[in-house]
Amino acid sequence: MRIKIIDRFFPSGKIFYEWWLYDGPDGIEKTHGYATDLVTAFSKIMEWHERIGQDYAEEVIKDLDTLKTFLNNDETN
Repeated sequence: MRIKIIDRFFPSGKIFYEWWLYDGPDGIEKTHGYATDLVTAFSKIMEWHERIGQDYAEEVIKDLDTLKTFLNNDETN
């Protein structure tokens, strides 16, 4: 996981943050967003990190279920 956060400014001079999350194998999952403070930025980054991890976990579970069905039905021939 790699994150990047930079500060930006509205025309009025008020600060906000722009963030990027590069996650997954070799950082292939890229997420981007904006936040009004650093706490919100890190919260969103962690939320997306958990979502991406959950998606990968669900995919692995589905693959394992497919493998179990394949092996239990002796479809090796």
